[in-house]
Amino acid sequence: MKYNRKGFTLIELLIAATIIGILAVFATVSYRNSAADTRVAGARSKLDVLAGAVQRFNLDPSACPAINTYSKLTVANLINCGYLEKALWNETDEYFDFQICNESSSLCSSGPAYLACMTGISAKLPNHYLKEKGYRYCVDSAGKGIEQLGAE
Repeated sequence: MKYNRKGFTLIELLIAATIIGILAVFATVSYRNSAADTRVAGARSKLDVLAGAVQRFNLDPSACPAINTYSKLTVANLINCGYLEKALWNETDEYFDFQICNESSSLCSSGPAYLACMTGISAKLPNHYLKEKGYRYCVDSAGKGIEQLGAE
């Protein structure tokens, strides 16, 4: 008996659908990780700009009489004195909180003398950045960035 086979069997269709599903899972995870990496890189460059503004203030604090002590150094004060552009800055964004390291900052309590730090908002970053406790990136007075995974 000769069979005229036109089309695919149910098993062949199920195998093809399973393979496509597995590939879709890998592609989705890869996309999410690359999107998170892009957000982190953008936030790092933003923090480098903030640290540069703090360094410029430290070079000549008398250039901006509105900030009379280092403990009152805030992003808003740096914007008012012309060290940062208002259109590009706020102290938080959707994924990260930014802080200038001074006596009142909570992010900069350990380690060397940091100029500025950022921390990830845990609900918005994938697990490989959080390591269950958190993500922190700080810039020290030499302009070197220090990444801290699992930071509290």
